[in-house]
Amino acid sequence: MIRIEPGRCVRLALVAVLLAANPAALRAKDDTPKAEMKVRGLGWWQDYEQRRSLERLLGHQRGTTLDANAIEDATFLLVSALTDEGYVKPEVEAVMTRTDGHEVRVTFGPQLTATLPRPLVVKRVELHVKRGQRYRFNAVQFQGLHAISEDDAKQYFLGESVLIARSSTRAYSPTHLRRAIEGIEGELQRRGYADADVKATRVKLDDKTGHVSVDVAVNEGPRWIVTAVQAETPSGEKVDLPFLPAEAGKAWSQLWQQDVSGGIRKHYYELGYPDVAVELQPHAAPPANGVRQVTVAAEVRPGTKVRIGKVGFEGAEKTKESVLRRRVKSQPGQPLNPLEMDQARFRLARLGVFDSVNVRYEPPTGPVRDPIFSVQEGRQMEVNLLMGYGSYEELRGGVELRQFNLFGRAHQSRLLLVQSVKSTQGEYSYTVPELFGESIDGSARVFGLQRQETSFLRQEYGVNTALAMPLPWIGANATVGYTFQSLRNRDNTLTTESADQKQVTAASIDINIVRDRRDNPLRPRRGYRWAFEAETASQLLGSAVDYQRFVLSGSYHTPWGSGRWIHLGLSHGFITTFGATTDVDLPVNKRFFPGGDNSIRGYQSGEAAPIGPDGKFIGAKSYVLANLELEQALTPKWSAIVFADGLGTAVRLADYPFNERLYSAGVGLRYETLIGPLRVEYGRNLNPRPTDPKGTLLFSVGFPF
Repeated sequence: MIRIEPGRCVRLALVAVLLAANPAALRAKDDTPKAEMKVRGLGWWQDYEQRRSLERLLGHQRGTTLDANAIEDATFLLVSALTDEGYVKPEVEAVMTRTDGHEVRVTFGPQLTATLPRPLVVKRVELHVKRGQRYRFNAVQFQGLHAISEDDAKQYFLGESVLIARSSTRAYSPTHLRRAIEGIEGELQRRGYADADVKATRVKLDDKTGHVSVDVAVNEGPRWIVTAVQAETPSGEKVDLPFLPAEAGKAWSQLWQQDVSGGIRKHYYELGYPDVAVELQPHAAPPANGVRQVTVAAEVRPGTKVRIGKVGFEGAEKTKESVLRRRVKSQPGQPLNPLEMDQARFRLARLGVFDSVNVRYEPPTGPVRDPIFSVQEGRQMEVNLLMGYGSYEELRGGVELRQFNLFGRAHQSRLLLVQSVKSTQGEYSYTVPELFGESIDGSARVFGLQRQETSFLRQEYGVNTALAMPLPWIGANATVGYTFQSLRNRDNTLTTESADQKQVTAASIDINIVRDRRDNPLRPRRGYRWAFEAETASQLLGSAVDYQRFVLSGSYHTPWGSGRWIHLGLSHGFITTFGATTDVDLPVNKRFFPGGDNSIRGYQSGEAAPIGPDGKFIGAKSYVLANLELEQALTPKWSAIVFADGLGTAVRLADYPFNERLYSAGVGLRYETLIGPLRVEYGRNLNPRPTDPKGTLLFSVGFPF
């Protein structure tokens, strides 16, 4: 199991030994010798992969011996795999050793017309592969395509546009060609071209170069536009549904049909008709000016009206039934609404302690039905190793212990211990799902951190309680909490060292709001994200200091042409000290020290902070950070970036928003993984201060903003 946390540590699952394991559940190892199978001619690694794949696919056919059927099946699977990779004319020679020691050789061509003699029983088989030429899509020409751009249509054949195209991406096979044709046809139909017909009229294979040229004829036909929708029962009785008139004017497509059918079913579900069926019948007028006007008749068969009987639960051996019943709002006697049952199933799954949650009805038919929720309880404990690397903290590792379903109430706990070259971190948190209402979770956390910053040793210890909740009216998630902590700094070499308090107690109300509309948080290509953080410390809350710390950040991602993307990031933070006696009451730990792989990338972490007259760093009270990136795909996994970062900082709010500016520009390489991009970037400082580096080379994991 591999995951990533905000600290960008890769989690690798440990092998756990369960003390209460049931020995009967362990499967005995099968030591029976198997018939030997080898694959030759693909290179040692691919030979190994194909052999293992064939062994898995053959399954029970591979015993102590292999018969003719098993060998022919293995050859078919191997040739199919090669064809999918673009080797459409392979040859496979099967070298078989019979049980009597005699050798049999048979060569199979791409059409697999050869057959093996029968009866045949062998104890060993070697499949010698001659892959031949690899064929790749090279040129695709379209005739009659207008609704989709040719560049977009070509991606169905050629894959995502990159500078360095891999052969596997453009591999030609009859299956790939068919999928590409069906993909274009399906996209046209989604846009309302219900009569669209796409065909490959010519496919030319060059045996010398492996290049494949394809001519594609597209007959889009007229676009179907819905002009009216009427719902009626089989008897012809009209059904008045308020949302139907708004569907007029939209393109007739599979997605439109799903939306309208779903809206009608939802209406009847709310009335207690779980068996409602909807059938849409289009009546298309003759085409005119490239459009066919469509009148849609929706035939609605409501079925039997059903009420809820008794709600039951199965499979919850360790979870208290009261926890389950609290998540099911429906009561006996109410109309049976399948959508409400699905919502209850979602709420049960959201507890995070079940591997699966299903619902069925007993009896499956009739006017009264009992919803039965069947759950499969998951693990109760999980131990993970943490490993990672960053340019500033360097090697990072630790351990995480998670406990699930504590006390049978779906409570969870998490113990985290992390050590790096520059820091030591530990925390323990306890989470209670749906502490208040349906969607408000509660948590308590004890934490400690010691981290060597550029100019001081940071030490922070404290406790936090928080409530997490969605904000549906803005499509965001929010966390509101209270933190009481001890803030310390040691080995202080800041300009303000003589005035900085070495230890101070801070108590604050913390607010965090996040709205994320990116298509992929690990590899964003489209969309945006914004976040707001506020931390207010006051003596009224038990704090020894008064300060208000705010950070607003956002990012935007959009394609620019084919295989290129623009990424924009903007972040602004500032600190006020309303209520404080003097400005030096602000703890050093709460000032801003920008720089690093997620900030301005010409500097290591903290090195972009303002510098005093004595050449020492000063924490900023205000900053503005802007990031601009242009990313170019090199291959489906590798990409190159060019970036520019700008930073403005101010030591005093009188100079808000900033009075010092720093700029960096650079290049980088990224490799996409399951946990985000592995990044190597070099940032050159365009206006370095006398003590600043000329540039910095950074290594990190995860998208920068």
